[in-house]
Amino acid sequence: MLEELQRVVEVLAHRLGRAVAVDDLDFRLLAYSAHLGEGDEMRARVILSREAPPEALAWLRRQGLGRATGPVRLPANGSLGILPRVVVPVVYQGVRFGYLWLFDAEGSLTDEQLELASSAAADAGAVCFRERVLSDLRTAREGELVRDLLSADQQVRDMASARLVEGGLFAPRGDVAAVVARPLPSDADGVDEDDRIALQAAVNTVSTRLGDRGSLRLVRPDHAVLIVPSVTLRRSPDVPEALRTASLERLGRKEKWRDVHVATGSPARRLDDAAASYTQALDALRVAEVVPSFAPLVHHEDLGIYALLAGQPFDGIGTHGVHPAVRHLLEADRELFTTAELYLDRAGDARATASELGLHRASVYHRVRRIEDVTALDLSDGQHRLILHLGIKVCRLLGLV
Repeated sequence: MLEELQRVVEVLAHRLGRAVAVDDLDFRLLAYSAHLGEGDEMRARVILSREAPPEALAWLRRQGLGRATGPVRLPANGSLGILPRVVVPVVYQGVRFGYLWLFDAEGSLTDEQLELASSAAADAGAVCFRERVLSDLRTAREGELVRDLLSADQQVRDMASARLVEGGLFAPRGDVAAVVARPLPSDADGVDEDDRIALQAAVNTVSTRLGDRGSLRLVRPDHAVLIVPSVTLRRSPDVPEALRTASLERLGRKEKWRDVHVATGSPARRLDDAAASYTQALDALRVAEVVPSFAPLVHHEDLGIYALLAGQPFDGIGTHGVHPAVRHLLEADRELFTTAELYLDRAGDARATASELGLHRASVYHRVRRIEDVTALDLSDGQHRLILHLGIKVCRLLGLV
């Protein structure tokens, strides 16, 4: 697509004898001609960064270009280093794809030249339309194969992995990991079709940044999935944050969402084992929702004991499934419960526990004795400590605390 757009831009620039550029709807530069005649500071900045700076974006969005049906003359803006321009909407089959730009500091563009520019914009729109159709077909095919890649059936996963590679949809580079984004609704409405479209746009944004064949995408009923090579995450550790940011921006309607959590599964050695990393990411999301200290970005490898517990079938366990000693402590005194958790998290270090709770060490020892009385456990016994520690973490996962 970019090569075709470049040809459209260069032909028009040659015919008009002035610089031409094409942006997408977010004013990101797609193609531009050589410098011909006049230019300004903003053109240089955009060519260097491939997008307009925030203050210029704000100004452009106030110009009502989204409603334009033909060429629009924009005035100069000295504070932004912008000379007068003409912008032509890039539209095809009623779908708007971006904007074609021409310098016109002297207001010398004739009606005939504007007709040429409008014709070039239509040609650019046709290029973008074809790319959109091909991209939609590719996304649909990719989605079907990624669904199979995450199947519980190993044979289905093997076939999907082979087709993704052979079809040129993914370039394997060693280990892969799943990055999963899940929006958290503020009410019971959940994630609707419009929200899923927004998630698709968000995951597409991040995928595009990772380059051709650099990731795989899938949107499920309440979350979005990216499968990426582990080497990519090492080189670009901000991918999870980028996915969260893009999701929040695309979802909009801040009152509907508490947040978007993003989890990363542990690396899987082969593409056909990506389902394991995906499952781990889902487990990590479950932990982050009930243990806020892990949110909003969580990695399965950072979960500690929660990584073991989250993979267990806890659905329907309820309070009766918790060890009696832990249940007694939970019902007796929430303050003691919190002290026990912190004390065990700190490997029985009373000084560290006292420091974090803002207590004297003697107070911690007193609370430990009370915990032992309530639970009938001896916290100097490793087995008893393990029972209590695991039970406390199970309570966290079950949302009982």
